[in-house]
Amino acid sequence: MIKWLFVIGFIYSGLVANAQILVKEPSKDLGDIYENKGKVIAVFDLQNPYKDDTIQIYDVKTSCGCTAILSQDTLIYPGKTTELKFSYDPSGRTGLFTKSIEVLSRVGVYDQHRLLLKITGNVVGEHSQVKEVNAELKEYLVAPINYYAITPYDTSYLDFNFFISFVNDLSYEIDFFQFTNIGIEVGVNNYDNLEQLEYLTKFTQQKIMREFTMRGYDPNTVFFDYPVFVERDLPDWATASIKVYSSNFGSDLLTTSKIEITDDKVVEDESLVLNYERYSRPEPKEVIAKIDFDKLEGKLFLNGRLDLKGVVMIPKRAGGKEVKKLSEGIEKLVFKEIKKSSGVSKNEVSISIDSIIRHPNDKYKFVMWDKSDEESQQSFTYEVKSDNIIPPLLPTYYQSTLLSTDIDTTSQSFKHFWKNIILNHKSGKPIKLLIESSKSNIPRQGYTDMLALARDNGNAYKAFLQEKFKKETGRDIDIKVEAYVHGPEYDWFNKRHADYSQYEYLNIIPLVHQKGEENPYSSKPYMVNFDYFFNGIDTSTFVFKKFANYVAAEIEQKGFIHLIIESSISKIQIDRKKTNIFLAYERSLESQNRLRDFMRKKLIDPNRIIFTEERYLKQGPDYDGTIPVVKYRKFHYVKIIPEKYLTQ
Repeated sequence: MIKWLFVIGFIYSGLVANAQILVKEPSKDLGDIYENKGKVIAVFDLQNPYKDDTIQIYDVKTSCGCTAILSQDTLIYPGKTTELKFSYDPSGRTGLFTKSIEVLSRVGVYDQHRLLLKITGNVVGEHSQVKEVNAELKEYLVAPINYYAITPYDTSYLDFNFFISFVNDLSYEIDFFQFTNIGIEVGVNNYDNLEQLEYLTKFTQQKIMREFTMRGYDPNTVFFDYPVFVERDLPDWATASIKVYSSNFGSDLLTTSKIEITDDKVVEDESLVLNYERYSRPEPKEVIAKIDFDKLEGKLFLNGRLDLKGVVMIPKRAGGKEVKKLSEGIEKLVFKEIKKSSGVSKNEVSISIDSIIRHPNDKYKFVMWDKSDEESQQSFTYEVKSDNIIPPLLPTYYQSTLLSTDIDTTSQSFKHFWKNIILNHKSGKPIKLLIESSKSNIPRQGYTDMLALARDNGNAYKAFLQEKFKKETGRDIDIKVEAYVHGPEYDWFNKRHADYSQYEYLNIIPLVHQKGEENPYSSKPYMVNFDYFFNGIDTSTFVFKKFANYVAAEIEQKGFIHLIIESSISKIQIDRKKTNIFLAYERSLESQNRLRDFMRKKLIDPNRIIFTEERYLKQGPDYDGTIPVVKYRKFHYVKIIPEKYLTQ
């Protein structure tokens, strides 16, 4: 029994993140902090609960605007506690905020853990003493976003200023109606890419939600209708049309939104010189007795003049004429009192109670302030930058070559691919193509070397495309050919179980619009050990997602990525119907498919992933029943190696 417990613990060590660091308060609310008072500090006590093991903190990541500082070493010794100080600079960031910190730690080599901490609060602006309330939305119509997506992975429109403006316009719906409803309509000329376009709409929804969260809105106030897919004629270069709109207040007739708010304003704050209310109508003398004339005298001394504004809110039952007479009486008495104490003339003092508002409360309310204290209603300041348009990577072209090695130029997918190539050339962009020509190990008459056949086919594709491009543009095009042989060896056993047709294909990758920026992620290989019932890599783990981030960044930088996959298995016979080498092949194939599917959901074109080598290994000692099964675990693994890692 003890041995079995040891085996189970060994197998799952490193795969399951057990709790390591203890924190009493993983989330701290800092409340209201002032924009002009400098950085604020939050301190987290990180405790090692183990008696014998030392925890090593090997990485700390923070969201923008934050800095995390360990007060001691990166080692937390058994039973000890260390401080992690988290500073946040609120300058230029008024409003609600949530900031996170990610602490990555390990015990030994395999037992790794991720700890998430966060701070929340509200940044109060330096000049936020006056806010406008009680306004009404007189006219409100929101113009939709309309955009053509070049590929099912095209999210470039989410970075445009008009997308930011669209979210800003929708925020009025939440301010005045407590929620917003957003619809997405996707137009397609065929339904081949429907699943991938659903990922695109989901990504759009997440982006919109993040924008509202950045503005301090509760996610529960933002609702999305189910995306609608409609059949529509599209340009040859587009894969879909995208329309994002307000379900309640959208208008297809507008190119810019119409938003008009009433001018009736009530200013409520300690800077008010008058803030008085009562149930019955008072006399003017009673109202001015509540005015802080000392504050007015100070403002007059500092500014050289006074420009006083006022509002009177009255019950519905009150008559308009009597209230107007009351406000005029207040204006005269205020000026008389200021002139009495300061000797000023009407040139230095302006008094205007120009707003009379009816409200359902059975009260009279009088408010007055100096115009120099007014502040716009907007709580957040967004810097409007010029649109730095970063075009998306162009569509790739993938075709099976099992039945025919000729390029199908009549297919919709090729026309879409080629139209983008020509249009980008006409816009002055240098065009390069990478051709991946793949063959399986199925024997062919006249060929003993399948790699040579793949290379010959690739060169034929290259010549055809160069001639076609020259004929249509009068220019030459740079094309590189890469030839590969994929899949298991062809023998009596494998041909009954393996699908060799999936390795007979042509894949063309346009190399244009890649960012060329340095990849911020490490190019270290991804490796996972597993038990005997493993089918493929687990894409939900933290380690895999970190590797996937590297893959995505490399594709955005170069336009493609070269990977090597190695699938190893021990000599313990697992399946009587399948050889161990074939099981290693199946695990490799499933792992490749899971990686491609994960990248597809991240809106990264999986055709830009090229496996340059597949290794299937059977390793370790022969199994005779005397060696503990756990000793064979190190021979059960899948490893994905960036080719770049081997050349560094």
